[in-house]
Amino acid sequence: MFWLYEGDVPAGAGAERFGAVHLAYLAVFLILTVCYGFFYRKLDKGRRKKADRILGSAVLLCGLFEYGVTALIGRFSRYTLPIHLCSLLFMLTPIHAWTNSARPGSFAARLHAFLGAVLFHPGLPGVWAALLFPDWMDVPFWHYLSVSGFLAHGLVSVYAASILVKSAEAPAPAGLLRRDLRDSVVFMAVGALLMFLFDRATGTNYWFMAGPSVGSPFSAAYEGGGYGAYLLAYACAAALVTALCYGLRFLFLRGREKKRTGA
Repeated sequence: MFWLYEGDVPAGAGAERFGAVHLAYLAVFLILTVCYGFFYRKLDKGRRKKADRILGSAVLLCGLFEYGVTALIGRFSRYTLPIHLCSLLFMLTPIHAWTNSARPGSFAARLHAFLGAVLFHPGLPGVWAALLFPDWMDVPFWHYLSVSGFLAHGLVSVYAASILVKSAEAPAPAGLLRRDLRDSVVFMAVGALLMFLFDRATGTNYWFMAGPSVGSPFSAAYEGGGYGAYLLAYACAAALVTALCYGLRFLFLRGREKKRTGA
C-alpha cells in the first residue's frame, strides 16, 4: 500500500486526523523548530552556511521523492504539478539556502532576501496550516505521500527558524520588517492571481483558489455561502494571519532592540 496512488488506496484506510500519530508529528516538528532556533543562534557564520544548505537540500529531496514516486507509478498529471504553495516552498528553500553567501547588492543577494520573506510568510503559517489540516489523510501514515508530506512541511518549518534568528540580528530590523512585509504581500497577491487563472483554465485547485481541500476549516464557508463566501473567508484569514505574523515579529524585534540598547 505504500506505493499506491492516493486514489487507489482502499476506502477507510486513511489516517486519523488529530489522532495519536498526527499529534505526535505536530509535537515533534514544533519542538524541532523551536530547538533549531536556539541551536542556530549559537552557530558561527560558516556553520550556519553549512546547516542552511544541508537542511535546504533535505527539504528538496523530500519534495523530489514525492513527485518522483508519483511520476514513476504513472500518476503525474496536471493535478499533481509542484505548484501548490508548499510545493513551491520545497524548491524555494534550497535556493534560499544556497544563496546565503551571495555578494551584497547582487541579484543572488536580493533573491535571497526576497525568498527569506516568503519563507517566513506565507511559508511558515502555510506549512503549519498543511500540517494541521493535511489533504493527504485519505492514505495511511506509512504511505509515501504522508511520509514525504509531513517530513517536507516539517523541515520547512525548522528551516524558517533560522530566518527568524537572522532577522533578530539584523542591524536595522525595522527596515527589514517593512521590506519583508512588502515582499510577502506581493508574492501572495501575484501568486493567488496566477493560480486563480490557472485553476480556471485547467480545472485544477492549486493554492485552493477553486475551493477548499478536504478537512479545511473553510469548508463551512463554502458549503454555507458558496464560492464567494469561501473566497472572502480565505482572503480575511490570509490578511489576519499576515497581521498576526508581522505583529508578533514586530513585538519580538522591538523587545530585542530594547534589550540590546538597554532602553
